[in-house]
Amino acid sequence: MCKAYALAALCLVFNYFESSAQKPPTKFGDVTVDELKMSQYELDSAATAVVLCDYGESELKYDQSQGFFLVFERITRLKILKREGYAYVDFMIPLYTANHQYRDKLSNLKVVTYNLVDGKIVKTQVTNKDMYQEDFNENFDVMKVAAADVREGSVVEITYRITSTYIPNLQDWDFQWKIPVVWSEYRTRIPDFFYYERYMQGYIAAHIHEEKHIPRVITLHSRQRSWNSTSYSNGRVDYNEHYLRLVAKDVPAFREEPHITTYRDFVSKINFELAYIKFPNQPIEPVLGTWEEINKKLWEHSDVGGQLKGNAFLGKIVDELIAGASTPEERIKVIHDYVRTKMEWNGRNRIAAQSSLKKVHDEGKGSSADINLLMACMLAKAGLTVHPVILSTRDNGFVHENFPLLSQFNYTACVVTVEGKKLVLDATQKLLPAGVLPRNCLNGRGLVINGQGSAWVDLNPTIRSRSVVSAELHFDEEGEACYSLTRVLEGYYAHESRTAYLDNGEEAYVKSLLADRAWNVREKHFEDAKDIYKPFREKYEIVAEDEAEDSPDILYIDPMLMNAERENPFRLEEREYPVDFGNPFEKVITFKVKIPPGYKVEEIPAAKLLALPDNAARYAFNSTVNGDEISVTSILWINKAMYTQLEYPHLREFYNQVVATQSRQIILKKL
Repeated sequence: MCKAYALAALCLVFNYFESSAQKPPTKFGDVTVDELKMSQYELDSAATAVVLCDYGESELKYDQSQGFFLVFERITRLKILKREGYAYVDFMIPLYTANHQYRDKLSNLKVVTYNLVDGKIVKTQVTNKDMYQEDFNENFDVMKVAAADVREGSVVEITYRITSTYIPNLQDWDFQWKIPVVWSEYRTRIPDFFYYERYMQGYIAAHIHEEKHIPRVITLHSRQRSWNSTSYSNGRVDYNEHYLRLVAKDVPAFREEPHITTYRDFVSKINFELAYIKFPNQPIEPVLGTWEEINKKLWEHSDVGGQLKGNAFLGKIVDELIAGASTPEERIKVIHDYVRTKMEWNGRNRIAAQSSLKKVHDEGKGSSADINLLMACMLAKAGLTVHPVILSTRDNGFVHENFPLLSQFNYTACVVTVEGKKLVLDATQKLLPAGVLPRNCLNGRGLVINGQGSAWVDLNPTIRSRSVVSAELHFDEEGEACYSLTRVLEGYYAHESRTAYLDNGEEAYVKSLLADRAWNVREKHFEDAKDIYKPFREKYEIVAEDEAEDSPDILYIDPMLMNAERENPFRLEEREYPVDFGNPFEKVITFKVKIPPGYKVEEIPAAKLLALPDNAARYAFNSTVNGDEISVTSILWINKAMYTQLEYPHLREFYNQVVATQSRQIILKKL
């Protein structure tokens, strides 16, 4: 598999019949004055930039010296309309580098900026010294290059060629960007020796979809040797080249709303996966493989499953750690605590260990694979049943389980089994307890690497995030509004707040938390900032000197001090992809205000009770007056992580009503 894809003992000569070919939609350098004078895109007046043309072509060719190889060529032309569009001409070109034998070769890279100066077109080309290549992940590097002399009104072009002997890496193609696209076209030319599965994603229909099989001829020169002679023969193979042309026209910008994994999971594009190879008179050579094969390969790999064996130096450390641990759960906790507090994650997501576990342990830092395989090895030495788990983080995208490809994954955690129950563990985050994955890892299912078939484990949240804000308000003798406020945070809310508090310091944390309030914090107190097995508690004594500045005769009081939904995060009337919160959560507000002497209640918000079908989400709001005290309670429950497109209209309207309810104020009027 993944050979040079040359026909054994055969020399191929391609004799192409002439065929009519559609002309490319653009030519590099053919920028017009009209394109430079363009000041607005008619179909989207808010666009900061627009892709005028994006054209790519992939062709599978043959060379006697290296066998089959892929050639991908691309020309992209963009128009910059506003300064905010500059980011779209900071280009990143992915290059496959996982195997030294099959590395992508980048050539003919040009980036040119065109400006209209005194009626003349002025060109500025990026030089080689302003292009640099850097490591991206285990499989890819990226070439980074930014256009020069970019202004509002500029047109920028990029062109390049990638040659690859790694035949499975037929380039996918995005028809949709985060900015509008006027014309996007992709063509492929593939001999029918190679069968690629392909699948479309997104919701943009093709403007042109053209497919045909073009007759081609290969003349085969074979050579056979015996002990005393060499004989030659010629043969002819007729075959078809599969030609595909797809065009999307006037593609709207992808509007990225909150609560998705990554936009790349939903943007309109075509994906290719090499399924098998079938040369004439030879058996089918499967390429796509199976999950079972991937599982077995990784279990036997020295830098994945092999890391759970050996490493004798960890034995003494583990024995000392678990000396007082009487249950499997206690052993898991002490080992997880040891690894998460000792190790520093270097920010890199990896599947395989990058160094020996001895070096990783001694240096106290490493990738996700380094840290979690170290923990897995220690758990194994503690007598627990443990295996690596490979997964795709939310920002890396979904795993398509019908395509067994290791390249879909970018992260390794581990799973321990206790009395038939599986607990997925990660130790890269110092402020998350055992059994709680980083939010970025809550993405579908992970593949358990155990060397035995195909086993998957759900990457679901094991905790509920909960935020409780309790506040009491009274007015002192000078009429200043005085608040006593407490926040109690659990789950991912606690993790996010602890991280901000410990990383940025107390003063910066409080300033950020109360940034939109003109409050004077008189006292503050924090509890259990480092004890991750307890809620994170905050207490404040606050004076809001401007609370009644609008009118001394009327007091307007906002009972939703924190945890409020100030605006609906779901702005689109229709959403073509699901809402993925990552985890369920609960937001609670309890508020009490003592009515100051000389005032009466003019208005309090009305009670509200909302619920989605099957209790998918609920909201309860209530307010009461008891003597000289007003009490308000607000509770929002989001009871599941994901809501489908069909549920979206109901969820959007649910949030509309929550926002409307929480925007109402308490009104006190002077007697």
